[in-house]
Amino acid sequence: MNGRMMGVAALAFLVSLASIAFAQSDELADYSGRPVDHSGRHGDGHAQMHDKYKLWRPPQNPNTSCCDNSDCRPTRAFVDDDGHWRAWNGVTWLVVPPDRVLPPNHAGDGRSHLCEKEQFIYCFAPGEIRG
Repeated sequence: MNGRMMGVAALAFLVSLASIAFAQSDELADYSGRPVDHSGRHGDGHAQMHDKYKLWRPPQNPNTSCCDNSDCRPTRAFVDDDGHWRAWNGVTWLVVPPDRVLPPNHAGDGRSHLCEKEQFIYCFAPGEIRG
C-alpha cells in the first residue's frame, strides 16, 4: 500500500471514530449506565414526568403551577462554590434562586428537574444528593 492509500485509509478511520463519538455525545447516562434524558433541552423527558410536573407548585407562589406543559424536564445540576444550585437549560448553566428550589428528589426518580422558560426559573427540584 503506497503512502497516499495509507493516508486515505487513516483519514477514513478517523472520520468513522469521530462519527461514533459524535453520535454518542448527545446520549447521556445516569450512574447505572442507562441512557437518560438529562440534556436540559425543552421537551426532553417532559412527557414521562408530565403527570408529576402539573402538580408542582413554586415555593414562593403555591397558588400557581411550575408547569405549563412545555417548561419542565429532567436536567443536570450541581452546587457551585458559593453554595447555589446551577441547572443546565440546554444552552447555559443557570443560577437557581433559593426560593425556587423544591425538596431534594421531589420527582422521586433521583434526577434533577428544571421548570424554566427563556432563562426564568419557575421551579427546580434537585435530584438525589450524591458525593
